[in-house]
Amino acid sequence: MLAALTKKSPNEIELRVISPPVLCEDEILIKVAYCGICGSDLHAYNHAKGYEFVDHPRILGHEISGTVIEVNDERYQKLIGKQVIVESMNYCGKCENCCNERYSICLNNKVIGLHFDGGMAQYVKTKAKYVRVIEDVPMEIAVLSEPMSVAVHAIKRLDRDITKNDVILVQGPGIIGFFVALLCVERGAKVYISGLRKDFESRLKKFEPFNIIPHVVEDGLIDEKVDVIFECSGSKQAVISMFDQLKKGGSAVVVALYEQESELFLTNLVRNEWMLIPSYGSDPVDYDEAIQVLKKHAAKIKDIINYYPFNQVKRAFEDGLYQKVLKPVLEIDTKST
Repeated sequence: MLAALTKKSPNEIELRVISPPVLCEDEILIKVAYCGICGSDLHAYNHAKGYEFVDHPRILGHEISGTVIEVNDERYQKLIGKQVIVESMNYCGKCENCCNERYSICLNNKVIGLHFDGGMAQYVKTKAKYVRVIEDVPMEIAVLSEPMSVAVHAIKRLDRDITKNDVILVQGPGIIGFFVALLCVERGAKVYISGLRKDFESRLKKFEPFNIIPHVVEDGLIDEKVDVIFECSGSKQAVISMFDQLKKGGSAVVVALYEQESELFLTNLVRNEWMLIPSYGSDPVDYDEAIQVLKKHAAKIKDIINYYPFNQVKRAFEDGLYQKVLKPVLEIDTKST
């Protein structure tokens, strides 16, 4: 099969012909239709700090849609021919956190495409319990279920519901930031999304049809204090400065991952009773809302996604790394959709 493998040096990836994966117990084989390039893929591709655990060469990719073509157990025979997406987090289901339904922080968590080979290949294998059948959502949109589930999870991490009375600021105009902003609009809130001036044409401007208000960071603070900030930029400076925009008693949900350490003056957090809430990954239940929102907005979302033939994988990574596009998605075998 054809697969895209990272090399041992940063910012290098190549297509190679390798053997298809061999199924083990409870595993199924998927013919991959689409695979998204995530920020985590870019970090791994760049050999960034915090991703030292990723071995190279590695077939990246944890945002996967495709068709089940083989199973190793009769129990899963009904999945043959079904179009599916793959949950990225391989939780154990047995540890203390899993027993409390906190699967995203499973004590034994492994992520497909980071801890072991993923979906940037013609075929990928996974355990049957991590797939879900997708109906009435095109595969080129269903591939976005994983990042949308991360956004769903981030909103659930708040200590309260978002309502029409809320003013929200989302920092970072990547796909996660956009999806968080869209979910807040769905709940009736007034929503700003911020990015750099260089992001305006390629990212920020694209969000206006979704009733999201773009804001250019270089123009200073927005004109009002906000109730909630979702930090999705991954910028050290954005973490430090975000509280300048937050109301007393407001909440900041940190969703991004960072290559640099940030220093916070905690006295200000205490005096203002700001809630600082981390959000990592998603739980299986988060995919339910994610799929429904993608189905509702499928046509408009497809218009702002960039799809790349598999043989242009290097260009897709470079465009993602240098933020030339909102979201690069690889077209691996669109005939199966």
